[in-house]
Amino acid sequence: MERALLETLFLCGNALLVLLEIYYFQNFKSDRKVLNAQKKKRTFLFMLLSGIQVVPFIYVFSIDLGPTDYHIWRWLGYPVMALFIFFIWLFCKALADLGRWWTPGLELKDDLELVRTGAFFYIRHPMYVALSGIAVCQVFMIQNWIAGPVSLLLAAPFLIYQIRREERLLIRFFGDDYRHYMLETGMLWPKEDRIPFLVKVARQIAKDLGKTIVKWWNLKGRIISGKPKGSMDGSL
Repeated sequence: MERALLETLFLCGNALLVLLEIYYFQNFKSDRKVLNAQKKKRTFLFMLLSGIQVVPFIYVFSIDLGPTDYHIWRWLGYPVMALFIFFIWLFCKALADLGRWWTPGLELKDDLELVRTGAFFYIRHPMYVALSGIAVCQVFMIQNWIAGPVSLLLAAPFLIYQIRREERLLIRFFGDDYRHYMLETGMLWPKEDRIPFLVKVARQIAKDLGKTIVKWWNLKGRIISGKPKGSMDGSL
């Protein structure tokens, strides 16, 4: 896949995320039912995510960083593109599932309800999974040693820190309800009982792939040694 196409798709996806963040943030500002307003932390989070999202735009449209560019195999662009579209969808889905209870940072509304449906039926932090996945995709779609890994290096550690603090806050707010929810769902990956069919398919694929690799390895060994199966050493 052409590099320009990957960059264009990435920029369009990030532009969509920025528009969604602005829309939901405006709705949040109009709601005064916030229990623990954290304006400084909210501003820091907004600047961090916005800055990370802006870096690829600056790279593509203005700064020449040619000496730090790298290239990936063209065929790799197709699975990366599919994953990127999935993570964009997951972010939008999680945002829609939260609806009016979405807040930036670690702020809670006094009428907050524990969302267990949609993407939150499978994992507790689908938005963070989506953002981390997008950061990984950026490494392959923005092929530059500066603009490519910037999200992964900066956002991923921050999101891990954010998840731990958010879990503690939600336990204090919801109590046993959230502890029970934690037992039912995975933090960043669904538990097997939530996706039994997908787990079954994944295990079968892994099993078949393992058999294929073993057969290929044995065949390679026989070819290299020059002794195909059934042949005899020496001659009569």
